[in-house]
Amino acid sequence: MKQHSDHAKGLWLAIIGILVLTPDALLIRLISADEWTLLFWRGLFTFAALTVFIAVQRKSNPLPYFFALKRKGVIVATLFAINTILFVISIRHTPVANTLVILSTAPIFAAVFSSLFLGEHAPMRTWVTAVIGVVCIGAIMGEGLARATFIGDGAAVGVAMFLAAILTMLRHGGDDDTTSIVALGGLINAAMVIGFATPFFLVGTDWLFMIILGGLVIPISFGLTTTAPKYLPAPEVSLIFLLETILGPFWVWLVIDEAPPELTLIGGGILIATLIVHTVLSLRTAKP
Repeated sequence: MKQHSDHAKGLWLAIIGILVLTPDALLIRLISADEWTLLFWRGLFTFAALTVFIAVQRKSNPLPYFFALKRKGVIVATLFAINTILFVISIRHTPVANTLVILSTAPIFAAVFSSLFLGEHAPMRTWVTAVIGVVCIGAIMGEGLARATFIGDGAAVGVAMFLAAILTMLRHGGDDDTTSIVALGGLINAAMVIGFATPFFLVGTDWLFMIILGGLVIPISFGLTTTAPKYLPAPEVSLIFLLETILGPFWVWLVIDEAPPELTLIGGGILIATLIVHTVLSLRTAKP
């Protein structure tokens, strides 16, 4: 009974966390500030909000949790900061659907990295899925050359690969506190871009959207999704992450009328279907 209860808890944590995350790309598009200023405040608000979250959740001073992070935890936080920078650059330079479809390949990259660098050899279905993913990404980026969005698509590939590296290191990274890692990543992110940002030139509703993005969406979503794997198998978490790939472009289309490119819809549909099949097969194989 307890195992069933833990599974349900992890499922709801992951679903709610991803649903909260889905307006991320839309909010980035709605903020008129330059990308460096957006990144500065996004990182700073994320750090502040998650620090408060840690203090409230654990009813103690949050600083010791940061100082307790090991070297690998600091490296992961730095990768998280770079990943965030690439994500915003991608959203600002290519259709949102392109970014999120390409990003959905992160679990496959993680499986490949684990096989190459950690000796955890992936099954044949993972390599087949990886090949299909590379073909779909190639098609989307090829269309990007004609649409002058190659920088955004290339940044999205970087996001998928950095996120895969983060997932791989977290999975094998010992007992570092993931919430503290994400919070520190926000602070490092802000420090990385401060020299390019103009922090006090936000205007009008930018402040509102920025507070919602950095103070609510990011900390709540990552606070929940980094806790979910404690109760839920990794393949199920990966499947739930596909909600962002589907709903993220929908919110952007609904609010600012940005229709996904036709080739992205075709390639994305093939890729998402392939990932779902891969995940379902993984779950069936993992059952005792």
